[in-house]
Amino acid sequence: MLKKTLIVPACLLVILFSGCQKESDPEILNGTDINKTLLLQLVNNYRTNGCTCGEDYFAPTTTLVWNNTLELVAHDHSSDMYKNNLFSHTGSDGSDPGNRVTRRNYDWITCGENIAKGYPTEQNVIKGWIDSPGHCKNIMNPNFREMGVSKVGDYWTQVFGAQK
Repeated sequence: MLKKTLIVPACLLVILFSGCQKESDPEILNGTDINKTLLLQLVNNYRTNGCTCGEDYFAPTTTLVWNNTLELVAHDHSSDMYKNNLFSHTGSDGSDPGNRVTRRNYDWITCGENIAKGYPTEQNVIKGWIDSPGHCKNIMNPNFREMGVSKVGDYWTQVFGAQK
């Protein structure tokens, strides 16, 4: 009985301190300074008004809601790209967006991902994605119901999904 009592507090201390990072770490500073409300508003403005993506017109569709799990998936990928100096939908471990969404226990029927690098503001990154036909089609996809976004350094990831 004594062993169980000591193990639980020790495990909690390991969990508590394993997440600590220096406050000056650019990943922390840049990963938390996005305006989620603005990102959702910008995306939903396009969805409710309709949008032309390349040569394809997308009629108005339902609005998205923010999902914290999808935000974590986005953060995982932005962090991976930042730490490994890569820019790809394939993670450094070989994962794809579906793998990463599943890894965070999001029970999905469909998911998608947009990535970007170098955009300084929410307005700039959304405009960049809208100006790219493939990324725009993700934003306008009527099958998506939720989204999350994260920025680490100058790497942005937007993850879309619909749950089962």
